[in-house]
Amino acid sequence: MPTLRRKQALIDASRPTYRSGYPVEWEEMKARCRPLAHSVAIRECAYLSEEYRHRWRAQAKIMVKLDDVLQVLRKKKIPFVLTGAYGISGWLGRPRSTHDVDILVRSGRNHARAVKALSEHYPGLEVRRFPGLTAFCVPGEAESVIDVSFPNRLDNQATLATAIWVEERGQRYRIPTLEAALANKHGAMVALGRDAGKRGQDAVDFYTMVKHSLDEGRQPIDLDKLADLGELGWSGGGGAEILRLVEEAKAGHMPTFSYPPKSYPPKKANGAKKNGGA
Repeated sequence: MPTLRRKQALIDASRPTYRSGYPVEWEEMKARCRPLAHSVAIRECAYLSEEYRHRWRAQAKIMVKLDDVLQVLRKKKIPFVLTGAYGISGWLGRPRSTHDVDILVRSGRNHARAVKALSEHYPGLEVRRFPGLTAFCVPGEAESVIDVSFPNRLDNQATLATAIWVEERGQRYRIPTLEAALANKHGAMVALGRDAGKRGQDAVDFYTMVKHSLDEGRQPIDLDKLADLGELGWSGGGGAEILRLVEEAKAGHMPTFSYPPKSYPPKKANGAKKNGGA
């Protein structure tokens, strides 16, 4: 027995010790983002999401595909911006499966037209209306598969005005700029009604987009534009706060955010009834 213990001690002594976990090189490798074009990242996100739905029988009853949603809106000539996990996948460099397709349109007539067009294309989906958005759900399921929202904060409104074009597979649509994507995530993080788990994902996405922007060949953040968008979301300090979060992320730290003072309510866009995350 003592001999076995001595052998084990020799083996243990020969192994490198990583008191903080796995080797730093391995951690950096696993956290690395991929330099993907927006079209490639969105296509990968769509593939992962559709595979998930195919494999889950309850969802397979009604298949919602990104291409179909985009075609429906383009056919009706409804201006929109693709947001959510799809819209930021290229800025993240880490596409992931998502449960829903998020669409941002102008309030009023455009929102009504988008909802009508999608309702006609997916008659089997349940339509649920909330302040600021309309959700489409598979009957019997609690979580939506399409969300059509209109700006409920001025930074959301700026997202519509500044969105960039993506062209792939014969389709042409818009996604948020890097600065708008970061501002929207910041706005979601500090929204009073935001679910804690989703707020945590918002912080991870914010951190990842900032870190990926530092990679070679990637588009850097325009800090002046970002500060202006941050101020639109929360007047009287939102610009300085969002820049502070960027610097934290650049230093390798997860953004530490706090709710804005009550004296600085979010600026709402025209037609918005309730503050919430984008």
